[in-house]
Amino acid sequence: MNSHLNVSGLKGVSETLLTTLYLRSLETKRKDGIIKDDYSVEIVKKINYNFAVKDSQFTQALIAIRTEIIDELVKKFINQYPQATIISLGTGLCTRFFRVDNGSINCFCVDLPEVKLVWDNLIDESARLDYLGYSALDFQWIQKIQATAPDKVLVIAEGLLMYFSEMEVKQLFNAIKNNFAQSEIVFDSLGIFLAQRSRINSGKLNIDASYNWGIKNLKEIETWDRGIKLLEQWHYLDMHKERLGLMGWLSYLPAIRNQVKIGHFQFN
Repeated sequence: MNSHLNVSGLKGVSETLLTTLYLRSLETKRKDGIIKDDYSVEIVKKINYNFAVKDSQFTQALIAIRTEIIDELVKKFINQYPQATIISLGTGLCTRFFRVDNGSINCFCVDLPEVKLVWDNLIDESARLDYLGYSALDFQWIQKIQATAPDKVLVIAEGLLMYFSEMEVKQLFNAIKNNFAQSEIVFDSLGIFLAQRSRINSGKLNIDASYNWGIKNLKEIETWDRGIKLLEQWHYLDMHKERLGLMGWLSYLPAIRNQVKIGHFQFN
């Protein structure tokens, strides 16, 4: 393992994974933290990167809430299907496998080759965890995973789909639906207003990345294909209001509440 890994090769969307990692580590250090991700704390210590400018209390709370929601959903899925296959798209340096592993699941992480290189230098190997160096839109990863003939599959697309166009999201959903029978997917999404505003303010964190896709109502996705069904959804701003400041109060306005949400869908 490299004790001071240089991650200057991460640019654009890939660089955002460092912000997410750092905020998870900060949340873990809080006595009243929403999540506990000790692995992220250790990883941050091994990376040569200026994390200080990424600190944001509100964003940190949102990242923690998102992590909590998806962790609980994955645990529920694993309890129902103990030998499930979990596919994480745009994984970055997410350490969820180590938080939810029951000793029998198989997990495939998918992200760009430059991200995989960083992962390989930082994360411990596991016989049931395989990191594939592909874009989520390069469907070679599907061929690699299909070889294991997975039965029950849960796909996670965390902090990813908002960087795609709507057409690309549809293509991804169709690829998953057509190759993994009765699979499920969980992902976070933005409202249209927030997605559009981010294009204006994309330079705020000095990272060359902006959002492209937003959606007003997750039920709209069911109209894309009759084989797509919304199982449940969560609104970030409904949770841990004590950590959200003014936005916690503004969440009572539907237009605000609907800007950050998580959807859980099934493909048939």
